[in-house]
Amino acid sequence: MNRSPLLRTFKSCLSVAFLLLPAASAWGQSETRRDPQPQVTYPLGEDSLPQAGVPEGRLEGPFLFRSQIIENTVRKYWVYVPAQYSADKPAAVLVFQDGARAINPTGVIRVPQVLENLIAKKQIPVTIGVFITPGQRGDEFPDSIGTGNPNNRDLEYDVLDDKYARMVIEEILPEVEKKYPLSDNPRDRAIGGSSSGAICAFTVAWQRPQEFQNVISFIGSFTNIHGGHVYPQLVRESEMKPIRIFLQDGVNDLRSPNNLERDWHIQNQKMVAAFQEKGYDMAYVFGEGGHSDDHGGAMLPQMLRWIWRDHPDVDPPQVDLVAEAKAIQPEQNELFPGYNADILVDPSGAYSWENRFGNMTTVSSLSIAQENGQITGTYRMQRGDEEAVEIPIERPEMQGNKLLFDVTTQFRGQDMTSTYQGIVSDRGIEGWRLMDFGGQARDFRWTAERVKNNP
Repeated sequence: MNRSPLLRTFKSCLSVAFLLLPAASAWGQSETRRDPQPQVTYPLGEDSLPQAGVPEGRLEGPFLFRSQIIENTVRKYWVYVPAQYSADKPAAVLVFQDGARAINPTGVIRVPQVLENLIAKKQIPVTIGVFITPGQRGDEFPDSIGTGNPNNRDLEYDVLDDKYARMVIEEILPEVEKKYPLSDNPRDRAIGGSSSGAICAFTVAWQRPQEFQNVISFIGSFTNIHGGHVYPQLVRESEMKPIRIFLQDGVNDLRSPNNLERDWHIQNQKMVAAFQEKGYDMAYVFGEGGHSDDHGGAMLPQMLRWIWRDHPDVDPPQVDLVAEAKAIQPEQNELFPGYNADILVDPSGAYSWENRFGNMTTVSSLSIAQENGQITGTYRMQRGDEEAVEIPIERPEMQGNKLLFDVTTQFRGQDMTSTYQGIVSDRGIEGWRLMDFGGQARDFRWTAERVKNNP
């Protein structure tokens, strides 16, 4: 047995664990803070952008939908109809999860635009796009959700049962087919998604390969959210299924050296190894990014062309599509634009910002004062309708025009410390919130608006 891939994975985990160990500090000196992780962005190519002379399709919706299979939920879906569609011939179909993000014309996936360009060049078959949001529990789908996550997402996407597959196949697609005939050939049907939407897409094909045999996976959550970490073993131990899959992930995708079942990149590596061992028709690209849609969005044209590379209605590709996808290079992002270590800035003032998770909004504020070179401050946070929490900030300091401080709050009964770092300006603070969650280094962009100059 060749153990070299496992050995490489073990060494990689040791390296990540070493990098995440806290640095030692001398008595009387401030504990060393880690910097934000390097950030890269994969730019979109011409096939993801509007092109002159390409016939324009139309995007219909959103349509509200209440499932009888996934009860007590409401969701939205959209249907993209290409200009080349004809009712005389049932169309291929692509179902994409997290539909609001997938159709966002200013986002990083832009599936309808990609379909439009590739169909025009006969690089994929004439394809109807169906874009479905996760369900929101109850009777209402608040507009405030936008491109965020409805509250039933994990219970639909990250579980391994067949309920979601049944909803797509038995409920939503028949609604679409009332107006647009779709091919019932599973090779004409593709399903894709990002993160939990990717494991969801794979589960649909795994549960119903007689309906869907093409899968596209961005930064797939094949992790132990609700048991998805078992998929590599299931793939190995089960009879091979007629599934073709293209996976994308990044080496910085939610690493978790303390719990490998929750390490996104390790689990994607395990999926690739399992597919290779069983002989699946599989391609993959591992880039430099983290848990972001941008790399998958940048290579979506190659992924779609690859899964339909031998379709009778397309012109055979004249290039190696996997190599072309691997050749897409990221752009390095500047972590703190405008940082100047040589200037003195007084951060005194009041600042506010909001974060939204699903339909839960957290409102935060920060009051900072500087006197005789000493900085003090208070952080206030209110999650939804919960009682507001107000606590002093810890270890505040200025490095030039960059403010740094820590905040310790309660999460599920445990202390959780976040480090905030940002460039102070007349407008507010722009930077990062850094935290470690279960051994995972998590970095989030942070923008606080200045509401007054003195606290």
